[in-house]
Amino acid sequence: MLNHTLTRRLLLLSTLLLPGMATADSFEDAVTEYLKGFKECTEANTLRSKDLIGAKKKFDTYLKTLDRASAIDSSILNTTQRDMDKNLRYCERVEVDIKRAEATPILEKGFTYCDNAKTALDAGDVATAQTNLDEYKRYRDDAFIITETIMEVFAMASKVRACSRVEEKLAEASRKESAVAAAMARASADYQKFLTECNGAKTAITSPKFSLNNVDDVNQQLNNALKFKKSARENGDAFATMTAQPERDDSKQLKTLVDSAAACEGEVSGHIRTATKNKRALEKDITDGTAQLQRSLAACESAQKLSANMNDEADAAKAEAEYNNSATLKRNVTSNGQLINNVKTYNAWKASQDFSQLMNATESCQTRTAASIKNQKAALAAKTQKAKDDAARQAKLEEERKRLAEEQARKDAELKAQQEKARQQAQKETAKAAKLDDVKVDEEFVDEELGTLKSDDDANKSGKKSWTDLVR
Repeated sequence: MLNHTLTRRLLLLSTLLLPGMATADSFEDAVTEYLKGFKECTEANTLRSKDLIGAKKKFDTYLKTLDRASAIDSSILNTTQRDMDKNLRYCERVEVDIKRAEATPILEKGFTYCDNAKTALDAGDVATAQTNLDEYKRYRDDAFIITETIMEVFAMASKVRACSRVEEKLAEASRKESAVAAAMARASADYQKFLTECNGAKTAITSPKFSLNNVDDVNQQLNNALKFKKSARENGDAFATMTAQPERDDSKQLKTLVDSAAACEGEVSGHIRTATKNKRALEKDITDGTAQLQRSLAACESAQKLSANMNDEADAAKAEAEYNNSATLKRNVTSNGQLINNVKTYNAWKASQDFSQLMNATESCQTRTAASIKNQKAALAAKTQKAKDDAARQAKLEEERKRLAEEQARKDAELKAQQEKARQQAQKETAKAAKLDDVKVDEEFVDEELGTLKSDDDANKSGKKSWTDLVR
């Protein structure tokens, strides 16, 4: 390719000066001036192979002379007179050859790095291949900055094309390597997150302040950590590379993280298993206590039903027996200080909450039932006392009735006795009177007890009763 700098100069000068303005004298002067520089151009061509720096200086002098000559008469740049066209093309080739001579060693040095890159790539060392290829590209670009006409040289162009193929293969290998490196980076990052969570769980469960209340939290923290581990293991290429290329730095890093993670997981899992076993033992004790409370509540509810229908002492005895059974069952639970302490300490557990809820229900039931039994017993006692009082009053009334009956009977008997006595007396008097029938009655004699004795007829006539009537 022609040198762009010289071409731009020629085009600029040709546009600044209009055709026909130059005179014959100025044309000759311009040619004369140019030929001074042309000599420098030919010498530069001669020096190119053995003194590149000297050749460049000579050619630079030529360019300056060309500028002066074209300033005198720009028509020299596009004429065939005095072989100007041939001279100009010659010097253009000289410039190209000088630039190629300058660029060739730079590009050849770059080829050395290209070869190294290919060797490293064949060995699977993408990083080294990339480093060498980057150096090659730097030298190649430097050479192309000097001149791209170097690609017109077959050997150079062939080598550049070969390096381009290496570059393509390396790009593909780099993409794969980038994918593997990214996978390893993700795996390492996930394992690092796992370790952070796992170590946090380890710190919590091995702390002197650790409580079985927190075992579920620690277990959850480990489960969260295991999600990161699962995510890390999804990067299959990373672990394949770690196994196939253990000497890689990222392989070593990932291996260290994997080993540390396994150690942490094993330790924390062991602590969790122990804590969980202890927790389950305590939960069983609490559940057993809850079962006793359930029986206590059932007995209490039975007592409550019995107390609602208490008709006699037998019913009261049954209700009290059920209540006492309930109280005994609850006392067996409440007397277990360790159990009660565990319920209070681990009050967030479902077993403890069930226990507390049932304890409250049982105590509430017993309070109501005790009051009900007391009230019903009081009512039963009042009923019994009333019955006794009624019976006593009835007995007293019966006694009084009997007394009155006896008194009446006594009076009746006395009256009857008096009547019998009077009758008998009357009979005696009648008999005595019969003996006195032949005795003249003294009409003037009046017995103080019997009065004046007159005949029944007389008595009847007089309207008065006879004495027999009095004793009849």
